[in-house]
Amino acid sequence: MKSAVAFASLLTAVVPQVAYAGGATKPAVAAVNPKPAPAPERPAEPPPPPPADELTDEELAALAAQMETIELVDEAPPGAHTTVDEKTLERAEEDDIHKVLAGVAGVYLRDEDGYGLRPNIGMRGAAAERSAKVALMEDGVLIAPAPYSAPAAYYFPMVTRMSRVDVVKGPSAIQFGPNTVGGAVNLIGATMPAEREAYIDAALGSDLYGKLHGRVGETGENWSLLAEYVKLRSDGFKELDGGGDTGFDKDDASLRLRAGDFDVRAGYAREGSDETYTGLTDADFALAPQRRYRGTALDRMDWDHVRLRVDHRRELGAHRRIYTTAYRHWFHRAWGKVDGFVGQRDMNAVLADPEAGANPIYYAILTGAADSQSPEEELIRGINDRRFVSQGVQSTFQAEERWGATAHQLDAGVRLHFDRADRVRHEDAYGMERGELVRSERPRATVLDSRAETIALALHAQDRMRWRRLEVVGGLRLELLDMRYGNYLADGASTGASEAVVIPGGGALYHVTDELALLAGVHRGFVPAAPSMSADARPELSVNYETGARWRSDVLAADLVGFFSDYSNLKGTCTFSTGCDAMQEGDQFDGGRVHVWGVEAQAAAEIPLGGAWSAPLSAAYTWTDSRFQTAFASAFAAWGDVEVGDELPYLPAHQLSLAGAVSAPRWELGAAVRWHGEVRDTAGQGPIPAGEGADALFTIDLTAHVTLHRWAELYATCDNLLDEQVIVARRPYGARPNPPRLVTVGYKARF
Repeated sequence: MKSAVAFASLLTAVVPQVAYAGGATKPAVAAVNPKPAPAPERPAEPPPPPPADELTDEELAALAAQMETIELVDEAPPGAHTTVDEKTLERAEEDDIHKVLAGVAGVYLRDEDGYGLRPNIGMRGAAAERSAKVALMEDGVLIAPAPYSAPAAYYFPMVTRMSRVDVVKGPSAIQFGPNTVGGAVNLIGATMPAEREAYIDAALGSDLYGKLHGRVGETGENWSLLAEYVKLRSDGFKELDGGGDTGFDKDDASLRLRAGDFDVRAGYAREGSDETYTGLTDADFALAPQRRYRGTALDRMDWDHVRLRVDHRRELGAHRRIYTTAYRHWFHRAWGKVDGFVGQRDMNAVLADPEAGANPIYYAILTGAADSQSPEEELIRGINDRRFVSQGVQSTFQAEERWGATAHQLDAGVRLHFDRADRVRHEDAYGMERGELVRSERPRATVLDSRAETIALALHAQDRMRWRRLEVVGGLRLELLDMRYGNYLADGASTGASEAVVIPGGGALYHVTDELALLAGVHRGFVPAAPSMSADARPELSVNYETGARWRSDVLAADLVGFFSDYSNLKGTCTFSTGCDAMQEGDQFDGGRVHVWGVEAQAAAEIPLGGAWSAPLSAAYTWTDSRFQTAFASAFAAWGDVEVGDELPYLPAHQLSLAGAVSAPRWELGAAVRWHGEVRDTAGQGPIPAGEGADALFTIDLTAHVTLHRWAELYATCDNLLDEQVIVARRPYGARPNPPRLVTVGYKARF
C-alpha cells in the first residue's frame, strides 16, 4: 500500500489537475473553465518518488489495481479557452449553434435562416462566412464537408445531441488546424453510459416546431453501447406569398460501441429545408419582415451525411497514452434556388434599388405581381449539386512527465487527411405565370462541373511546462498540402499546387496568487489557399497576439484578454452566400495587410442564495476594431473599392451577453439578454450609409424548468421575448430578418 500511496503522489505531482469523474471539483458555472489547483511555493519539497517509467509493467498493473479509476480534467492552457458545459446547454435548450455561442466572448455570428441551419461563425476578425476560417470538430475530428478543399459548413452537427462545446483561441489553436487564424470549435457528444440508462426529450413550439430526442445506453463487463436519435422540424417563420412551405425537417441517428480499447461509431443525418438565399427590399422589410417573395416558392435544400469512425486508445504506462482515430465522412447536398434572371443576373442590384432602370419589371416578376413576357424576364433557378468526401487517420501521443523541478504535459500528433469536393451546377429557367413558376422551354444548362481535392499531412507538437507559479506552453504545427483542381467544362483542364507551412505558437501563464493569473501568447495564423487557385496563390497569413488576466475562485471565474491580429494577407472566398455568381464561386481574393484588435471579457459565477438555492450568472463582452492597411479595388463583393482605414464587413464593434438564473432543487428560472451593434455589409469607414449595413439587435430570452421526478421534467422557453425583428444580414440578396418571438414547451425523462 505504501507503493500505491507513492504512486498516487507521483501522479498528483506530474498532473496538477486531477478530479474524480463527475466529481465536485469543477464549479457548476457556464462557459468558463474551472479554478486551477493552487500553485504554492514549495521551498522544502521532499524528493519525488521514482518516475513511473522506471517501474515494470507488472508493478504498474499491481498499483493500478489498488487505485480508484480517475479521470484527468484538463485545466485550460495559457490563452483564451471557453467551455459551454452540459448544464448550460440544457438550461437554454437551444438547437441553434449561433445562440449557444452568443455567450462566448470573441466569437462573431451572422444569422442567415434564423435556425442555425447554415452557421456563420468567426473569431477575432476571421470572417464568419460559412465558418470557413474556423476549425470545426466533433469529438476532436474535423467535421466540415471538405475541411481543406471546401470548408464552408453547409453541414453542421445537431447541437441538441452535444454534451459540451469547447471554443479555443490563441496559441492552443495550432493543435487543431488547418485554420489557425481565429481558433477552433469542438463539439463533444454524449458520454458513454456507466450503467443502463435511457433519456427522452420531446418539445413543441411556435410555427409547429417539434423536437424528439431519444438516447439509450447499455453496459457490460468490458463493453458499452449508446444509441441516439434526434428529429427537429418547423414550418418556418417566413410567410411565402401565395402560401407554401418555408420550414425544415432534420433527422440524425447514431450508434456507438465501445469494447475494450476500441470505440466504433456510425451515424446518418439528413435535412430537407425550404430555404432561400433571397431576402427583401428595405421597403418590404419595413412592412413585413417575415415576407418571402413568390419567385422563391421552389427553393429547397436537401442533404445527406454519413459518418464512420473507429478510435483506439493504447496505454503506455500510467502517464503515457496514444489515441488513434480513423474516420470517413460522406456528404451530398443539392440546393435549388432562384438567384437571378436571364437578362439580369445581379439579384442583389434588383433588391437594393427596385426602382432603377428595368428593375421594376424584374421586381414585379419576382413578387408574382407580373408575368414574364420574354425569355430575358425568366427566373434562373440554379441547382448546386455537391458531393464531398472527408477521410483520414490521426494519432496523438500524450504524456505527463516530471523533469527536475518542472512538470510537463506533452502532446504530439500526426494526421493524414484526404478530402474531395465535386461541384456541379445546373440552371433551369422558369417563367412567372399568374403567380406560379412554370418551367420554360429553355434547355437546362450546366455551368459548373469541377473537382477539388487535397491530401494533407499535418504534424504538431506541444509542451506545457509548469514550474512553481509559472506555466509556459510552446508548440509547432507543420502542414504539408498537395492540392488538385479539375474543370470538366474546360476540356478537363486541371491544375495542381503544393504547399508547406510551419505554424509556431506559444504562451505563458503566471499565477500571481491562487486566484489571479496573468497570460500572454503569440501564434501564427494560417488558412490554406483553395485548390482552384493558381500555383502562386498566397494563403491567408497573420501573426496573432493576446495578453490579459484570468481569475479563478470557488465562486467566480473571469477572463479579460486583449488581442491583436496582424494579417500580412487577408483572403476573401467567393460563395453564393457572399453574393458571388457561378463563374466566381470558389475564387479567392487577396486583401493585403489588415489589422484587427479588440478586448474580450468573460465571467461566470455561482452565487449561493442560502439553503439549496443558487444563482448562476454569466457575462461576455467583446469590443473589436479593424482596419485595412492597403487600398485596392476588388471584385470580391464584400470588399469592393477599399481605402486605407476601411473596416471589415460584418464585424460588430460591440457585443454583449448577460445571462442569469435562480436555481432551486426542483425548479429554475433563467433569462439571457444579448445585444450587438450595427455592422457593415461592405468594407468602409465612418457612418454606415442607409441600405449598406445590418442593424443592431437587442433580444431577451427566458427559460423555466420544473423537475417533478427523475422521469418527469417540464420546461418552457421564450426566445426574443420582445418580438424584435431587424435586418441582420444583406447577403447574398436583400434584407434578411432574425426570428420573431418563438415559444416552446417540453418534457424530459431519464430512466
